[in-house]
Amino acid sequence: MKKVSLLLVVLMLTGSLLVGCGGDNTASNGPVTIKIGMWASSPAETELVDKQIAEFEKTYPNINIEKEVYTDDYLQQLQANIAAKTEPDVYYLDVYQAPAFMEKEVILPLDEYLDKNDVKDFEENLLNGFMKDGKIYGLPKDYNTLALFYNKEMFEEAGVDVPTTWAELEEAAKKLTKDGVKGIVLSNDAARFIPFIYQAGGKVVDENNSPAFTTSEAAKGLGFYYSLLEKGYADTPANLGVGWNGDALAQEKAAMCIEGGWMIPFMKEAGPEVDYGIAKLPRGDKEGDLAFTVAYVMSKNTEHKEEAAEVIKFLTGKKAQEMVAESGLAIPTRKSMSQVFVDKYPERKPLVDMVEYSKVYQFGVKSSKILDELNNAGTKLQKGVESDSARVLKEAAENLK
Repeated sequence: MKKVSLLLVVLMLTGSLLVGCGGDNTASNGPVTIKIGMWASSPAETELVDKQIAEFEKTYPNINIEKEVYTDDYLQQLQANIAAKTEPDVYYLDVYQAPAFMEKEVILPLDEYLDKNDVKDFEENLLNGFMKDGKIYGLPKDYNTLALFYNKEMFEEAGVDVPTTWAELEEAAKKLTKDGVKGIVLSNDAARFIPFIYQAGGKVVDENNSPAFTTSEAAKGLGFYYSLLEKGYADTPANLGVGWNGDALAQEKAAMCIEGGWMIPFMKEAGPEVDYGIAKLPRGDKEGDLAFTVAYVMSKNTEHKEEAAEVIKFLTGKKAQEMVAESGLAIPTRKSMSQVFVDKYPERKPLVDMVEYSKVYQFGVKSSKILDELNNAGTKLQKGVESDSARVLKEAAENLK
């Protein structure tokens, strides 16, 4: 009996091991599912992503992609999933959040899966936003810069040329301010006045991501921005009775605004009768702008690193980027695809031209605190609480210590 029992145990154990090995082989050789986390978007963007995924699955029939669409607060939901180790294999990451994710090591570097020559095709300014210690943690999928959107009819009636310098911008805003219309709408938003700091030769942070905006150059840029409000050639969206800069242009309450490519679908819906143009930001002592971009990144908890890497490379590859260019929903991040975009949408060329002079909208792991202080500094100038741009910037820096 003991011999029989022992034989049964051995057989059962052997069978279990064989079943286990068979299961592993099936998992590694059979279809793999990669989950992609993304926020809810417009029907047009959803259609674009679905087309990209369909093209990927035709190319890689053994890798299935499953979308996980976050419909509420994307970052909050994603962080909760990361804490529970249930986050998707691959997910969207805004460049603004990238430093914190890289610092916490919740995403993996991609270098071992990348072709170094292929990586050179990405706009360097954008790629740098997802790099740490020389390693690449994300491949940017698309981007937008800021540009000057202007009302062509108002410009023609006032006999004003499109401004290319700060002096021309001020003069144009002055001439266009009449009959209840402001020359330009300017919001109390660091994401709109930081380009002026750059154009004056200033910085927001140094190479260590420490505040560096207490220079005379930074004060000059901030001072010029708010001088247009002080002189009455500009006003804020709130004072114009609208929600944001785009509303002011769409409702013809301002002749100019500084915004990104998201204005294009907005104007189609909110201001279809407005004939508007797009121009590069007028330059100060130099060119300067902000770039807003999102990358695909890989979770450190993925069980399918190679497959996840293939997904990221394909969705930011030339074929997928050409789909982005053709759609016009955003600008492709690959240099080789920029001309495809410009050829189809020549009026949007200024948005592409500005990337060369742009820094990504990112200021280290303390980005939120830095931007809060800069916004407070701007509000003081706008409301007349302070009149010295150098002083408000110094106070902001002190508050960050």
